[in-house]
Amino acid sequence: MMEQAFWLILFLAVVGIAALIAAAMMWQKESIQQPGTPTGQRSYQEEYSAPDFTESAGFAVTMYPSTDILIPGRFWLINRKTAEIEYNVIPAGGVRLRVAQTGQLDVPDTYLACQYENVATVPIDGTEVTLSQNPGRNAMASWTRNGFDYLLLCEEPQMNLLGGVIQDFVTQTTASTVSGQRVTQE
Repeated sequence: MMEQAFWLILFLAVVGIAALIAAAMMWQKESIQQPGTPTGQRSYQEEYSAPDFTESAGFAVTMYPSTDILIPGRFWLINRKTAEIEYNVIPAGGVRLRVAQTGQLDVPDTYLACQYENVATVPIDGTEVTLSQNPGRNAMASWTRNGFDYLLLCEEPQMNLLGGVIQDFVTQTTASTVSGQRVTQE
């Protein structure tokens, strides 16, 4: 009898520890600190193998640039509504492309709070693009097309990085709410 009680207690302890570990892992996944999010405020961020978020957010990034210079890396869904593609831009560093249905775009506070020295709206391939830049500091480009908001974020750009790549992002990025739409790199 004593031996059975020992094994029952050991079994319950192992199950309890496993449940605690699983709960901790779920909590950690739910509370990843998003760059640009104020300290103490958490945002939900989940990594995907491709930018197809139709099941979670109702849309997919169906086309996005991919060249020898613009190399897409990781695909994220932020707060269940904003897609993000991390890019390595050769040789200058990285940028992040965000896409969301119009009115749903999450913009990091570090970019919203910035007072930009240069703000201009320029037409690119029939789309009005707002460029907000500070020499050597954060820069962003934003545009809206076909029911989606787009945002290109660049931290501390070198050599006018944003101006050098913005046309590729504006002309080669599209999103769609059509389920099963083919996701391609261009």
